[in-house]
Amino acid sequence: MEDCKPSDNPSGKATFDPGWNDPPTFSYNAQQTTPSKPRNFLNKRVAFPLSGTTGSNATPPPVKLPPMPAALPIAPPVHSNPVMLSQQEQIEIDSESTLKEVKDILITFLESSSELGPKANDIKRRLNMMEEMWANGKLNKRIHLQMKELACALRDDQPSRADDIHRALMVDHVTSVGSWMPGVKQLVHHCIARSELLNIDKE
Repeated sequence: MEDCKPSDNPSGKATFDPGWNDPPTFSYNAQQTTPSKPRNFLNKRVAFPLSGTTGSNATPPPVKLPPMPAALPIAPPVHSNPVMLSQQEQIEIDSESTLKEVKDILITFLESSSELGPKANDIKRRLNMMEEMWANGKLNKRIHLQMKELACALRDDQPSRADDIHRALMVDHVTSVGSWMPGVKQLVHHCIARSELLNIDKE
């Protein structure tokens, strides 16, 4: 029997070539001598340069905005023509006969407008208020003349002209005519509606 002698190979490695199915041998006391290198991250984004390629810091010229449009002028209120008013002041009229003419035209127009129905009583009441203020001298000569023109416009089937005179009276003499003018306004609007219906029938 042969004596067992210690191996002369201190590294513990086999002195023979291992077979294909022999397990590999590991060295557990081996230390890593080369430090691991940091990975190169290729997915980092590079900041886009804010300055131009020429490196100049010149700021772009300011943008010139178009000038703001001026505020639209406010339309002045509708007033009677001053030239017409001065001419009316020079006209001498008979207040009593003018009142009778105006009242007769308006009452005749009212009685021929059966479509107004129950509104006719309120209109007649307001026309009586006009007559009372007229007779007591509470209406000036301008109102006399304009009411005469308005009544004639209704009689002659000129609703646009009657409406213009009605608006002028409400603007220039609202304190004098405000109590009874709504009755005249209804007559004017009825004249406008009747004229529009007649134009539709003609078509």
